[in-house]
Amino acid sequence: MTGETEAGPFTGHTHSVRSVGFSPDGQRIVSGSHDRTIRVWNATTGETEAGPFTGHTYSVSSVGFSPDGQRIVSGSSDRTIRVWNATTGETEAGPFTGHTYSVSSVGFLPDGQRIVSGSSDRTIRVWNAMTGETEAGLFTGHTDSVRSVGFSPDGQRIVSGSLDRTIRVWNATTGETEAGPFTEHRFSVTSVGFSPDDQHIVSGSDDGTIRVWNATTGETEAGPFTGHTHSVMSVAFSPDGQRIVSGSDDLTICVWNATTGETEAGPFTGHTRWVTSVGFSPDGQRIVSGSNDRTIRVWNATTGETEAGPFTGHTDSVWSVGFSPDGQRIVSGSQDRTIRVWNATTGEPEAGPFTGHMSWARSVPFLPDGQYTVASVHVSIRMLNTITGKTETTTHVDFTDHSVINEEGWICGSNGELLMWIPLIHREHLHRPSNIWVAGKYETRMDLSTFVHGQSWTTCINT
Repeated sequence: MTGETEAGPFTGHTHSVRSVGFSPDGQRIVSGSHDRTIRVWNATTGETEAGPFTGHTYSVSSVGFSPDGQRIVSGSSDRTIRVWNATTGETEAGPFTGHTYSVSSVGFLPDGQRIVSGSSDRTIRVWNAMTGETEAGLFTGHTDSVRSVGFSPDGQRIVSGSLDRTIRVWNATTGETEAGPFTEHRFSVTSVGFSPDDQHIVSGSDDGTIRVWNATTGETEAGPFTGHTHSVMSVAFSPDGQRIVSGSDDLTICVWNATTGETEAGPFTGHTRWVTSVGFSPDGQRIVSGSNDRTIRVWNATTGETEAGPFTGHTDSVWSVGFSPDGQRIVSGSQDRTIRVWNATTGEPEAGPFTGHMSWARSVPFLPDGQYTVASVHVSIRMLNTITGKTETTTHVDFTDHSVINEEGWICGSNGELLMWIPLIHREHLHRPSNIWVAGKYETRMDLSTFVHGQSWTTCINT
């Protein structure tokens, strides 16, 4: 295993690549970008097969194929969801409107008949993919941004984790809360997921711990697992549900016994900056990790030995990684605005870099059945019908320290009034009032000590 790039870099996007994913057959890759476009690439040659798909008016935050590979769903910071023909790029449904803030994650449910969406407006919805009727939602209850959502393997339930420090389980048909809120984490919940048997939920948090919950009762079944010294950025069950892998800001990866919480392997060391994304291979024998150190590594899940990598080629942070369904390839999305495909065994580049996105790639999930896309944006979650996009009422979010900037770049007050416009380049690194520090190449700090809003705004000039 050499860790060499098998394909890529795929170039074409003009801004950061935020989301990437394989088609169900592993032959194509879809990418969504901050340049507002979606592209479909040949996973072997890196050639553009379709796109750029245009229509969104702001950053594309989440993309994914349908289970049959014929359609693509996309969610955007313009608050809408669209369904595209994966071959022609024609819009098949949408834009679905109703979310009042950015859509960060979308997906088809396992049965392919419904779509789920999550949003910063703090709601979740489920939509009939054929009729566009709302089948479930609004799912309301979270009091702050939804950072992570996922489906149970049978598609009957949805789990969500939020900045409000809680986890909730929802009935995907009725939108009723089935369990939760689970309230043991002390800080934001960064990552959640169901076990393969539907019975358990794993969560990772900014409090540095991992917990396993009974998906029905909400009781803690294992944990907190302690060992990481900083935020847990990513968690995932092994295919057999016996182990959990976690990646952390403390630069390490750990493998835990899902029942006892004991460390089975790790910490794996090698990355020199935050570990942002982790996942098991389909056979459970390997783990892939992506990091802010710009590299990808493949580890032996039992011994912790590096089996391949570091894969080098990305010129900025790697935010998302994942194995293809057959375990033969790895896809990565980066802040350098490109997507790359690597041979998981030899490390040779198979495709990429795929370029053309105008912003960074934050997510590259694989959806085994491709039926649903899950979207969580800041404070809400929604589910949309993939054909009609019809939605129902949404919740109103007052301006707080966590408020989302609207698609035009304006910070809004509690009544929707436009308070301040933030240039595009500064939005992703905005230093909010309560932030102590914003990590990255740069930060943008607002000094509101002389801020004046209304007819007297000119007085601030002479202050």
